[in-house]
Amino acid sequence: MTVTTTETLPEHFKIKSMFSMIEITHKIQISQKGWIKGFLERKRDEHQEALDKLIENAPAEANAIIGVKHSTTTHTFPEGTFLFITYIGTPVVLEEKKV
Repeated sequence: MTVTTTETLPEHFKIKSMFSMIEITHKIQISQKGWIKGFLERKRDEHQEALDKLIENAPAEANAIIGVKHSTTTHTFPEGTFLFITYIGTPVVLEEKKV
C-alpha cells in the first residue's frame, strides 16, 4: 500500500476510484512505564503501529492512501501520560496511465 502526504500524483498515475476519508487515533504511553512492561515492549514501534492501523482501515480495494495528515496531542491520566496520534487520509485505487 502506498501512503503519501501529497495529493498530487506522479504523472504516470491516475486515480481510478476514490473512497471516503478514513481517520484513526492511536494512543502511545510516553510516561515512565513499569520495568516489566518496558522490557516486554522494548522492540515495539508504536508509531509504525499507528500507520499500520490507518492502512488496515482502508477498503480492501484501495492500493494507496493520499493526502495523509496527522496531528498529535498529549494528556496525563492517573495511569500515565499518553501521546495521541491522529491520522486522516483518502483511500484510492491508483493505476498507471497507458502511454
